[in-house]
Amino acid sequence: MGRQKGVDEVFCTSCGAAIKKEAEICPECGVRNENATPPSRSTPTETTVSDSWWYGVAGCLGLWVLVLLLPSNTVSASLDALLGLLTLTAWIGLPLSAYFDSKYVSSRTDWQPNAPLWVIGLLVPVVNVVIGAVYLYRRHEVLGEP
Repeated sequence: MGRQKGVDEVFCTSCGAAIKKEAEICPECGVRNENATPPSRSTPTETTVSDSWWYGVAGCLGLWVLVLLLPSNTVSASLDALLGLLTLTAWIGLPLSAYFDSKYVSSRTDWQPNAPLWVIGLLVPVVNVVIGAVYLYRRHEVLGEP
């Protein structure tokens, strides 16, 4: 009596040997398996979003920390406008960078960050520093890079 096929196996249409469903060619007779199913791995999808958006997230977090730690009474009037520009840049740049970076992360990993929720959280001053740090940490966990 022949070998029983397993759950993840099929019989070769040529020689009748039990082979894996993913096998393109039968190892016994060398005939192509027409019923081959591709392995169920999540492969990265192509995206036009750059992998460099995390630099924007990290840079804007740094700007927020600078703005929050710099005492406002020690800033001269001439630097006050520059501080305001830095604050505006960080306030707009952080959620924008995180949005585009989340699209990149979604296309490369199993983690599907909810971009609108991250953006809303990153729009709230002071709290956004903590949320941004959590985002970068989670990104590092799933991608293995900064």
